[in-house]
Amino acid sequence: MSISSNGRAQSPLKYTALASTTRATSTSAVAGTGPVTADERRAAETARGTLLERIYFAYDADEISADQRAVLDAKLPILLANPRVHIRVAGHTDERGADEYNLALGQRRAASVKRYFTARGVGDERIETVSFGREHPLTDRHDEDSWAKNRRGEFEIIAGGETLRAPR
Repeated sequence: MSISSNGRAQSPLKYTALASTTRATSTSAVAGTGPVTADERRAAETARGTLLERIYFAYDADEISADQRAVLDAKLPILLANPRVHIRVAGHTDERGADEYNLALGQRRAASVKRYFTARGVGDERIETVSFGREHPLTDRHDEDSWAKNRRGEFEIIAGGETLRAPR
């Protein structure tokens, strides 16, 4: 073991025999904490993309619609299969309404996502919430299509992303 500049332990490479060929794998892969093969890496990147996919909300609402629940449901097996992964949910609003109201609405949106996940077995401590209100729009146009894009929940992996694996 060695310690990197960020203070984390690093594992040396181990060699394993597989189907009469020798290949290098990281110790974390041997321990089952990270992807090893090219297929596993691709599956992990697909899982990462699923975790980062946005959801959208109706005007002045924090309820999760049926079509957006399907997006969250796709994230669930990934979160449940990766207990080291922690996420941040950021609630956003469109530009209409007072700043204070939009910050509170964004927080309610993020909290509703957190409640959805925790009710289905994801640990409360693994999910942070934040509200940006209307401060970080995806688009600055002033029409219903643009406002609909800005009313969203965004996801960020804040811990455990290096060990992310697709569920089996």
